[in-house]
Amino acid sequence: MLSAVVRTVLVRSGGLYVRALLAAVAALGVFFALSYASTFVDRQGIATKLESANARQAFRQSWAAWSGRAIPRTGGNDCLVLAMFLQDYPSRATEAVSGRVPPADALPQARPGEPTIPTCLQLVAALERPVHADPAAIYYHRYLFGQRVLAALGLAVMPPDALGVVTLLLNVLVLLLVLVPAVCRGLAPGAWRDRGFAAIAATLLLFDGLWLFGIYFSFGLSDLVLAGFLAFAYHDGLAHAPEPRFATGVALFGVATAAFELLTGGIPFGLALLLGVVALDGPADAPALLRRAWHGSVIFMLAILLSFACKLALVALLVDANVLADFRAALATRLGTGALAALPAHEVAWVASFGIAVASIEHSWALSVLYMLARLGYATFVIGYGSPVLGMAIIGVAFGATVVLLIRRLRHSTDATTRTRLALLSVSALVMPVWSLVFLSHTLLHAIWMVRPFAWFVALAGLLVLWPATGRARAGGSSTL
Repeated sequence: MLSAVVRTVLVRSGGLYVRALLAAVAALGVFFALSYASTFVDRQGIATKLESANARQAFRQSWAAWSGRAIPRTGGNDCLVLAMFLQDYPSRATEAVSGRVPPADALPQARPGEPTIPTCLQLVAALERPVHADPAAIYYHRYLFGQRVLAALGLAVMPPDALGVVTLLLNVLVLLLVLVPAVCRGLAPGAWRDRGFAAIAATLLLFDGLWLFGIYFSFGLSDLVLAGFLAFAYHDGLAHAPEPRFATGVALFGVATAAFELLTGGIPFGLALLLGVVALDGPADAPALLRRAWHGSVIFMLAILLSFACKLALVALLVDANVLADFRAALATRLGTGALAALPAHEVAWVASFGIAVASIEHSWALSVLYMLARLGYATFVIGYGSPVLGMAIIGVAFGATVVLLIRRLRHSTDATTRTRLALLSVSALVMPVWSLVFLSHTLLHAIWMVRPFAWFVALAGLLVLWPATGRARAGGSSTL
């Protein structure tokens, strides 16, 4: 039985990967062409707009004062991207391939009582110098930085502080284009598909920190990829489309995810979303569902790996032949537990006040996991609109409901298709916990970013609460969400 299912999943799949490869290569070609085209945007014009924004104190403003927190209006990654436009480059080709940034060891200290973070203080200091370019600037090869491409094109027509407003509004608009029709159609009896998509859209809109990170264009663009995929899957029916079309769509989703990924959670969130959409809207046949989920996941991850491989190959060819060694070293620090020295000094002192040395946490995997969970718990204020208590309550209730409802639905399921859908939802629930353990150091250090994909449990709880009555029956036909 198992071997028959495996054969069904794997048979005649070569063509899917060829189609996915062609789609991914074409998308990457468009991306790098746009990257090269963006180098023709007037850099002096961009510098002038940045100077004007700085004169208006735009990079020192706060955001969401109602949350009771000193949240900067401009994010650190935003300022990092904007600083790339101030640097000197030997050629347009090198500029198109990789951006240059001021060295991290030259970051100024955060100022007490001011929300502006060090990366933005560094940008402000550069804009206040007669010559903005930093002679010690280094190349930042690690990511594709699609944000830099779209920011350059956007800055040709708008001021820098408008970039985040545009990404936030676009995210809200795209999610409403799913949520509103899904809720309206979901009122009809049996409209489980629409209700499921409404639950996911509501989660992305209300519970994954869009209120905070959506205003940062460096995050908002990554969020927009998730929202766009959800909208396309809902309106186009991608999960049950013919396999070649599905493979193409997933490959494009993977490239788009990679283009804006700064290891801020886009990859695991995207994979969980993909599995959830397949479980929700995939074919009404268990082997076909498994085949769709397996090949979709593999194609998504391969498209991401291909994107980064192309970036590194171009960097090695045009900029730095040793880029692969640097990339491996950077990746290793994110996989281990030895980067806790990068914690803020005040946090290290706070931990030491309990008689705990950071070194002891670094040398213990178990302690590192516990400390990661503690930092993630505090970072849930992103989900709780400024309150970690509310954030932990939301995630805690959603996690508990997901576990209990998954067990109940699996116990009461009566057909292979329903059990397969539930199994795929179970796998999607494991994505972020497994990712956090693999990238333990990164998740611990950047918990404020990496807590966001845990909002997927809110979507899962909603999906399972809305699970169709036929799927809960002890007898009867197959069910779809």
